[in-house]
Amino acid sequence: MGDEFLCRGKRVSLYKRIIEYGEDRFEKDLVVFGDAVVILPILDNDDIIFVRQWRAAIDSWVLELPAGKIDNGESPQDAALRELEEETGYRARDLKPLARVYVSPGYSDEKQWIFLARNLEFVGKKPEKGEILSTIFMKPSEYIAMALRGDYIDLKSLAAVLLYIHLHLPATT
Repeated sequence: MGDEFLCRGKRVSLYKRIIEYGEDRFEKDLVVFGDAVVILPILDNDDIIFVRQWRAAIDSWVLELPAGKIDNGESPQDAALRELEEETGYRARDLKPLARVYVSPGYSDEKQWIFLARNLEFVGKKPEKGEILSTIFMKPSEYIAMALRGDYIDLKSLAAVLLYIHLHLPATT
């Protein structure tokens, strides 16, 4: 088994992974991205702060939760706080980890840490160069309704919203 480097982009690298399993030998694509964070910011009125962001990969706008890559040497918590403030302008006084997930393990090594952010204070946005985004406020049920209507939505955001809804359901026996 081994990896053969193919090319590097601004944020990802592409490898060919050679796998030997029993008598078989085969190749798989591997996109190396690293770890990232997703933040579910909840206001006191139960609105979620989403970002409407232009995504070049789909050549379209998408409504998603604030998210971003963890920088070298940065903790997931610090990355979450940084990304939240950069993309929404809000600072969280309460940050709770909800889950860790693989994004698409069929071809990528990307792992995401999902956080719940509460007790928010607006301090002003600081988007990175190249980020085209605006903030949108909506209830969890409104976002779920978009999915049920058949709108294309962001999977990491859907997962985080569903986790949040699950946490707030009455306990069942």
